[in-house]
Amino acid sequence: MKDAFGGLFTIQLIVIFVIIINSYLAFSVNYTKAFRVKNEIRSIIEKQEGLTCDAIEQIDDLFERVKYRPNSGFNSWCSKNGYEVQETDHGSFCWKFQKVDVTGNYENNQIYKGGYYTIATFVNVDIPLVNKIYPFAGNLFLVKGETALIYSSGLGHDGAPRGC
Repeated sequence: MKDAFGGLFTIQLIVIFVIIINSYLAFSVNYTKAFRVKNEIRSIIEKQEGLTCDAIEQIDDLFERVKYRPNSGFNSWCSKNGYEVQETDHGSFCWKFQKVDVTGNYENNQIYKGGYYTIATFVNVDIPLVNKIYPFAGNLFLVKGETALIYSSGLGHDGAPRGC
């Protein structure tokens, strides 16, 4: 009987180890997807010289191609932290626009020159217990990056696309 309990304990350790390894691999795959999506969005915005209607269409095609759809809990995190939520047909991401003036200072009262977009995507973790704590763990699952300085007369002063 003593050997049966010892074998049961060993099997439990093996099962726990397998669950931990699989969880780590699933998280790393989803993190890589969020990172790749963020880089592609950043690249599209730089090529289109801002978050234009064409850029939004290309980003929507990207979401459809890579099957990226973050949970809706992150949209509330974006709103609370000063980001705009950009919804498309196949997904969403968050962005923030910072104006830069002629001297290169942020939000100065001199002549408007261009700006930077900060893009935020999120790792999609679909675990019921973790989904309950998403609003508090937003930074843990956040992947963000900044575009190069974009000079464009097609941008509004808030960086939002016009007339889509």
